[in-house]
Amino acid sequence: MKKNLLILGAGGHGRCIAEVAALTGEYSQVDFLDDSWQTEAEQVSNIIGRMEHLAEHKYAFSHIIIGVGNNSVREKLQAEVLAQSMNLATLVHPTAFISPSAQIGRGTVVFAGVVIGPNTRVGDNVIVNCNSTIDHDGFVDDFAHLGVGVQLAGSSQIGRSVFIQAGSCAGFGAVAEPYAVFAPGSVLKSRV
Repeated sequence: MKKNLLILGAGGHGRCIAEVAALTGEYSQVDFLDDSWQTEAEQVSNIIGRMEHLAEHKYAFSHIIIGVGNNSVREKLQAEVLAQSMNLATLVHPTAFISPSAQIGRGTVVFAGVVIGPNTRVGDNVIVNCNSTIDHDGFVDDFAHLGVGVQLAGSSQIGRSVFIQAGSCAGFGAVAEPYAVFAPGSVLKSRV
């Protein structure tokens, strides 16, 4: 039996998540809650309500995922979802490669072309964007966001809610402190 999915947020990130969900073939229905929703009469897509309507949809969906790129907003929304005992989905694009020994947390989205190496741990509600790499023995903490094409060498340690923007890279054993933000093309230095 196929599952259905409710995505919180219908912006660019939420729409990308919907595509991943469709490509997995696991979901028979994908709908959104988004604050741009007005009324059913004005609805022109599968936005079925505003974020404040979350509790009304608690039993209508087998899974929920947060489609907001902002780390702090994602963390707040996850707390609301878990407080209502809703089932967080974890999505992996069919073209991503995840080592069998890697661990991926709940609510995390892994996009196209990603490679996650052996013994790597990726926390809850992390965004691993297209063509990123997290090499062996890496750790990416909860609510972090790896932009498009981020390359992390082995044993990198990425703290909670870190935002590493597109095209950045990290040498072996690099560390990013919690809540740090790295501009596009940044080079994170190794501490080894």
